[in-house]
Amino acid sequence: MKMLIAGSLLTASLAAAQTVPSADVEQLWLDPAGRGSLFVGNGRTLDATQFRVGVAGFYTHGNLRTTQAGTFTDLLQDRFGFQVFGALGLTDWLELGANVPVYVYQQGTTGLSLASAGLGNPWLQAKVNILDAHKPISLAVVLGVGLPLGTSAAQGNGGFEAAPRLQVGRVYDAWQYGIELGYLHRTTVDYQTLTNSSADRVGSQLYVAAMVTTVNPEGPRGEFTVRGFIPLAGGQPGVEGQLGFRWALGPVELIASAGPGFAGQTTTPAVRAYFGAAFANTPMTQPTCAEGRAYQLADCPDLDRDGDGVKNASDQAPFDPEDKDAFQDEDGAPDPDNDGDGTIDTLDDCTEVAGPAANRGCPDTDQDSDGVVDRLDQCVDQPEDKDDFEDSDGCPEADNDKDGFADGTDACPLNPGISQERGCPAKDTDGDTVFDHEDNCPSEQGVPENAGCPAAQKQLVIITVEKLKILDKVYFDTGKASIQKRSDALLTNIAQVLTVHPEIALIQIEGHTDTVGVPEKNKKLSQDRADSVKAYLVKKGVAENRLRAVGFGQEKPAETNETPAGREANRRVEFNIVSQ
Repeated sequence: MKMLIAGSLLTASLAAAQTVPSADVEQLWLDPAGRGSLFVGNGRTLDATQFRVGVAGFYTHGNLRTTQAGTFTDLLQDRFGFQVFGALGLTDWLELGANVPVYVYQQGTTGLSLASAGLGNPWLQAKVNILDAHKPISLAVVLGVGLPLGTSAAQGNGGFEAAPRLQVGRVYDAWQYGIELGYLHRTTVDYQTLTNSSADRVGSQLYVAAMVTTVNPEGPRGEFTVRGFIPLAGGQPGVEGQLGFRWALGPVELIASAGPGFAGQTTTPAVRAYFGAAFANTPMTQPTCAEGRAYQLADCPDLDRDGDGVKNASDQAPFDPEDKDAFQDEDGAPDPDNDGDGTIDTLDDCTEVAGPAANRGCPDTDQDSDGVVDRLDQCVDQPEDKDDFEDSDGCPEADNDKDGFADGTDACPLNPGISQERGCPAKDTDGDTVFDHEDNCPSEQGVPENAGCPAAQKQLVIITVEKLKILDKVYFDTGKASIQKRSDALLTNIAQVLTVHPEIALIQIEGHTDTVGVPEKNKKLSQDRADSVKAYLVKKGVAENRLRAVGFGQEKPAETNETPAGREANRRVEFNIVSQ
């Protein structure tokens, strides 16, 4: 019976007043920058010159929901339209934005006069970043103003509006969170003449909004936003929720969101949905914070880009590592070195004159002018004859046969010789015309064309003064340190050569890569591959103390990295002789 009476009163009211009073009934707008969720910011502004523009269609059902004896009546049942939005970073801390709603179609309760199309109040806003991403949280203040330019008959103009608010946000690895506190000022409009209910009123409100989103710099990500408000001019508190989806395709981002409204009659629709696209000159999504992946320093304050032990947020020189072995003051920046000698001024006894670190930054002196500095010279007053022999101890050495080897270390002090024979002349034990120090088979007669081995034993290694020159290459599985089976013959040959040449005291196994990929990962891969080769040779019987494995990554290219052939040549393993 009460519902029948209420319906009769509403019908009578509508017959008496066919035009709905004009008011801006919107209370949820797309955030132009989209740094947080589609509707709530994360406390950050766009960087200088960064911009984002877009358009999104929207649909609402159940705007201007009034109540009569517990029954809902939608004065504005369905509304279709779109929002054009854009934002620009003027500086790294100041952002300007705009949002213009346009209503294409709307349908009201039978008997009410509602324009089917019109312009909503355009919104302009300025956002100032107070705390950036280097801090534990990001913080920004926003001032938005709604200009009274909307179409009144289309429920798009509620007079001048203002919305100051505070945004707080934080990024945690794969998630980001944000909270927004605000106040929406607008003219109070009463619908009591239509509904006979004093609760049916549109006016100013306080609100709090929260969001959580996934973080994915490439591809899809999801988000959830909830907004609760308390009306200040009558009416009921309400809540709106939105479940959103965003997909970044290069500079273009596809957006969609939908969700229900609860309570908050008059200004809270029963259903609201958005769908559209945005374009930005740099990605709006947050990157996954991990070394080895591209990221902006401001996005990942807890990482350590230069690997000096000081996090990005505290590092005053995030791309230039501080030398922890020389000096560490925890600011992450290399300390001043006025004379450029590599010894920082705080440890340098001669700050204006360059000198080695071993001499505390002061120049070395050489009293006897033999080329050996006094701090290393064991005979400061007696010059060492560099033309006769040089062993870096600064003392004169006797070298009777003038072969460069002091008599005390020369196995043949009266006959000039070579280092491989400890100062003795080169010899050919098996008489095949290949000297032992160059012979892969020094005890077995062979042919010169096969490194001194029998022709049936194909040799893939040539001994030189500087290195073991290989006639093949070491093959690895792509992107891994595992050695392929086809390299067994080469590595077995190297092990055999080292076994019959104990005079080669130390071999440095060097891993190298091309420039494709991340430098840090390339260096690690080259080290892992050098270690694999060392382990193989040790397994073949080579003493471990004769082998040293070093990975140089892309630091020492043999050819250009601009061509496929050059990059192929740079992916290599070398066997350099360190000492005989």
